[in-house]
Amino acid sequence: MSKGKKKKEEEPEAPEEPLEGCGAFVFDDGSRYEGNWIKEGTPLITKRKGYGVYKEGNNKYEGYWDDDKMSGEGTMFFASGAVYTGTWLDNCFDGKGKYSWTDSSFYEGMWRSNKMHGEGMYQDSTGKRWHGKFYNGMGPGITLNTAV
Repeated sequence: MSKGKKKKEEEPEAPEEPLEGCGAFVFDDGSRYEGNWIKEGTPLITKRKGYGVYKEGNNKYEGYWDDDKMSGEGTMFFASGAVYTGTWLDNCFDGKGKYSWTDSSFYEGMWRSNKMHGEGMYQDSTGKRWHGKFYNGMGPGITLNTAV
């Protein structure tokens, strides 16, 4: 049996400490983000986290991010002129929020995965209001408020 040189065992690399900062990024598609970010993982990957403003074409989001997704309170200004202000989760309207269309109609209430879901109120462009429970974007449990 020969005695050769022992190989030095490699020690596992300690994970990199996350780096946090604030700055602006322009993506390949021309969209732009300005705000807080974090670099984490091995290898380090930059993700939007905290407050920031994201512009893509004529759409603009102002609000909070987590794990590179719109999450928390925020407002989206759509190119169409529509606006959503409220809670976000994983890039979706989720929780309490208000969506306003350009014809002055709006929905205010609960959302789940970008759909009206739960207690809410929809007002059409003529001012008529429907209150009640919405389910998966539909309003089977709503009633027209006829009080003047």
